[in-house]
Amino acid sequence: MRRPNPLVIVLFVSATLLLAGCAYLKGTLPQEKGLHPRLTPYAYLEEGSLVALGVDTEPTRRREAQDFIPLAVGVANKGLDELTLTRESFTLIDAEGRRYGMASVAEVRGLGMVTTYDYRLAEQFFSVFSSRWSSWPRISAVFFPRQASDRGLRFVQRRSILRERVELHRRSWMIDMIYFPHPEGKILDQYFEVWLDAPELEEPVFVKFRVR
Repeated sequence: MRRPNPLVIVLFVSATLLLAGCAYLKGTLPQEKGLHPRLTPYAYLEEGSLVALGVDTEPTRRREAQDFIPLAVGVANKGLDELTLTRESFTLIDAEGRRYGMASVAEVRGLGMVTTYDYRLAEQFFSVFSSRWSSWPRISAVFFPRQASDRGLRFVQRRSILRERVELHRRSWMIDMIYFPHPEGKILDQYFEVWLDAPELEEPVFVKFRVR
């Protein structure tokens, strides 16, 4: 039996991943009624003329039993002179309308949670989101710093320094992993919204999504 050429296999896999990535960028994934368009199988995107907000639930769905849940987020400033983001800028809202502010650094550290693992789960989202704004500068955001730098992850910059005030000038963007208290009840197969507010916005921007 003739063995397949390893080079052909590599090229085939690379082409498959490239086509999959293009599908995400073109928004050709099946959409869910009442929710925002999906950017990846587990990520959703709101893109307006001023701000784009993406939320990824790939790490979230694995934290059902934890007191705090991660959400990977991406924000791009498309049309404002400045967009100022702080811990108070992000709010999680469940299907019953209950609101949850971002957890504190001490709360998340107290659980001994390994944020590197969450970043690995969200790498596809970070890659797809950043590729949309690849010609724009990325602004560092570190709402939950680590005590040592993360290594081996493409989208993780040095994360030992807290950067919880992020100023996005026009045509710049950020990505980060943020944490909220676990909403009441279960999170799997439930519907949520993440709201983004800032002094420069006349009204908040929000994304509706499901943790699948």
